[in-house]
Amino acid sequence: MKTLIYTFSFLIILLSCKTAEKVKSTTVPNGKRYAIGQGGGITGEYFEFILSENGKVHKYDFKHDREVFFKDLNKVDLHYFLEKIELLSIEGIEMHYPGNMTYYIDVRIGRTSINKITWGSYNYNPDEELVQLHKELFDKLKEWE
Repeated sequence: MKTLIYTFSFLIILLSCKTAEKVKSTTVPNGKRYAIGQGGGITGEYFEFILSENGKVHKYDFKHDREVFFKDLNKVDLHYFLEKIELLSIEGIEMHYPGNMTYYIDVRIGRTSINKITWGSYNYNPDEELVQLHKELFDKLKEWE
């Protein structure tokens, strides 16, 4: 009888534990984060990568409304991009010109948006440095290392 109770207790404990993958995909890092995304067009599909100040990169899963851990950005690239973001003063830019294809940078603390910059309208030309930052950052975050 004791072995049955121990076995049953062990199974309950084992089955109630979360795996590392589940913890990674549901835990949202604290601190300032930068969501870099683009989408729209014919398909209406959006892609978004979220860079935390600690170098963690999450990919947003729009289908299941969740963030999934994607990779760790190396320190050299992290410092490079954070410095460029600071130089452009992303938090202070007010721009909301979405278009058929929309590009955006969203400054967040946790999941809360502080400032979202959007562009893509055919009759609005954003600052070239901002467009270059978005392209460079989006391309770096989406590449699988």
